[in-house]
Amino acid sequence: MGTGSHSSPFGSVAAVVLAAGGARRYGEAKQLLNWNGQPFVHVIANTALEAGLSPVIVVTGAWHSEVSQAVANLPVEIIHNPHWQKGQSTSVKAGLRALPPQCGASIFLLADQPHIPSELLRSLVETHQKTNAPLIAPQVNGQLTNPVLFDKVTFPDFETITGDQGGRALFKRYPPLLIRWPEAIPNLDVDTPDDYQILLRHNDNGE
Repeated sequence: MGTGSHSSPFGSVAAVVLAAGGARRYGEAKQLLNWNGQPFVHVIANTALEAGLSPVIVVTGAWHSEVSQAVANLPVEIIHNPHWQKGQSTSVKAGLRALPPQCGASIFLLADQPHIPSELLRSLVETHQKTNAPLIAPQVNGQLTNPVLFDKVTFPDFETITGDQGGRALFKRYPPLLIRWPEAIPNLDVDTPDDYQILLRHNDNGE
């Protein structure tokens, strides 16, 4: 495959929002927690739209109706993953299979990370345009963090992941190109109410 064959113009970088999980550790639908007056999943999908990502795919599962309603007023595509209980890998695959063939890359977004700025998503896309790297990730304070951009050359490899594996399972084959991001971004999954409070405090301090 030549470099031109998977080079993508800005608009053909997609977003896949992984919003299917049952949030067993949290105890309620963390996809629907409040962030500046909107549910997490709405904020994340809207951030992807603001960054110019297209299409924006929202993968639902445990709370399909509620999550779908939360993004009903956004121009996104909703994909229901009936196998969500088998782990995150099933949602990743469902999202990728929904992408149009002209899509040159995709950024995966977690439904419990509403604090990701649209500027970071645009930086990932611009780096991909310049480098055509298969895999691009932000580096904050020397630490690799989400979200990660995957070029379409990596898409077939996702068929090999299972259970709760995500894109990080591909890092050995495709070492990430790291872009330094100067702003503090909590490297945090909201798995407990305490995590949620930490994220809220970060948001308050940043405003």
